[in-house]
Amino acid sequence: MKTAQPSRILELTKELCAIPSVSGSAEEENRCSDFIAECLRRLAEKHPGRVKVFEPVCERDPLERRAVFGLLRAAVPTDKTVVLTGHFDVVDTQNCGDKAQTAFDLERYTEALRGQPLDEIARQDLESGNWLFGRGSMDMKAGLALFLASMEVWADDPTLAVNILFWAVPDEEANSAGMIGSLRTFLHICEEEHLKVVAALTGEPCFWTAGTKTVPAVRPYYTGTTGKLMPFFYAFGKSAHIGNYLHGFSSALLISEVVCLAEADTALYEGSGLDLLAPPACLNMQVHRNGYSVTVPEEASAYFNVLTASKKPADILRWAQMTAARAAAQARSKLMRALLFAEDKGADFPDIDEVNVVTFGMLQRMARQKTGESFEEKRDHFYRSLPKDLDIREAALKECSWLFLQAQMPRPTIVVGFLPPYYPARLNRRESPEEQKLRKVMEEVTEQAKVLSKNEAVRLHEVFGGITDLSFLGFEEMREGAKQVGENMAGWNKLFYLPTDLPGALDIPIANMGPAGRDAHKSTERLELDYSLQIAPKLLAETIQKLS
Repeated sequence: MKTAQPSRILELTKELCAIPSVSGSAEEENRCSDFIAECLRRLAEKHPGRVKVFEPVCERDPLERRAVFGLLRAAVPTDKTVVLTGHFDVVDTQNCGDKAQTAFDLERYTEALRGQPLDEIARQDLESGNWLFGRGSMDMKAGLALFLASMEVWADDPTLAVNILFWAVPDEEANSAGMIGSLRTFLHICEEEHLKVVAALTGEPCFWTAGTKTVPAVRPYYTGTTGKLMPFFYAFGKSAHIGNYLHGFSSALLISEVVCLAEADTALYEGSGLDLLAPPACLNMQVHRNGYSVTVPEEASAYFNVLTASKKPADILRWAQMTAARAAAQARSKLMRALLFAEDKGADFPDIDEVNVVTFGMLQRMARQKTGESFEEKRDHFYRSLPKDLDIREAALKECSWLFLQAQMPRPTIVVGFLPPYYPARLNRRESPEEQKLRKVMEEVTEQAKVLSKNEAVRLHEVFGGITDLSFLGFEEMREGAKQVGENMAGWNKLFYLPTDLPGALDIPIANMGPAGRDAHKSTERLELDYSLQIAPKLLAETIQKLS
């Protein structure tokens, strides 16, 4: 098969990166969508009847951002189809300091970094001339450029024996509203165009791993993607003036005990060796109050990033309940010691209260019972009262606080549940013929990558250690996970939803087949040029040919 020209991949990468399509900036994300759609429309004009372009507005996206589909038919009619997918949003450039705007101009930004303090690996890469720095360079506009440039040459290739369905989406970096909101369109295209999808390849890059004393750094390919849940803990303490500290129960004490127990808890580690996933990490911890007050904090919360491979949402919820119960016991024990000390000094205080632990689902049911038939109307009014630009996690936490008031629950209490978003894990279990085929192809292509790169710094992994939109291409897993998550997710169907009503039992094997780079989301994000422009196009073409 023909392979994309390196100069064209680089040109498209620079043009895409020049559009500052930061997640949540609807106008810029749609500019990027329009740019991609225009590239595909030009291809359709050259090849009428073989290329179709679709640019749907993402379902239930309040920002009305658009996804882009481009269907390239095989040279000989077939229903066999490979999906090439990726996202065109990027994280912001605040960590680039005074070069925040320059970071979208890859050549200028690369030059601007010369003479700046960099870590040793970044400095060596900069001096080598083989790396291009800037936002979106590796995560992941170069991957989209690789796909677009490849489709341009495959449209003239008589050996293309499989249909290519290109699918680019906004908002992967935030809440995956792009992928989730265009799933229905994807199914519609597959049905209307009579497509049988045999694999989905993402243009997510091979993120160079960090080498250790015993394990060298490598470019990893993978045939699975991690699941993600965000368990939250909301502590409702008991108010008291600081002068009467032991009459109350500090929510700050409760939540700090939770964080100490949950952070890096080995009970949730999954995988082993190079496929070991990161442990739970606290993403946010805060006391909720409107201003300064000399009282025991009444409300505090924390939420965590939890990556999964085989563990189910029900497993994570049980872990959260047990963690909250342990934290409550430790906090109460600490206060009991303080109480005994005070009594030894002649003071007199009431007993320390027991701490309740309830799930968000239980809280919601109690609030509904207390409120009666007007519950949904009142909750809708509550949501309408929230600021439109409020982060969905903050909005979900506010719902928890509102529900607690409606339920009239006793204090102190810890509520546990999930915050949006939710990503189901997708693994290649070698069960279907399509899974077995893609796994075999990826093993062969990985070996070819080692030869082409003239080193062994390439390895095939079972699962990508971060999250991707590929999580949503297994409908049965998505539906099953949604059943477990939905009841206990704050903001479910208000702030975040999954289209569980979609027909069929789609279960598409997945893998990454993108360029290579380092330091995604950092000020030193960069693309490895030789590998990405010379080797990656050959590997992509080889993969498509083997899947035909």
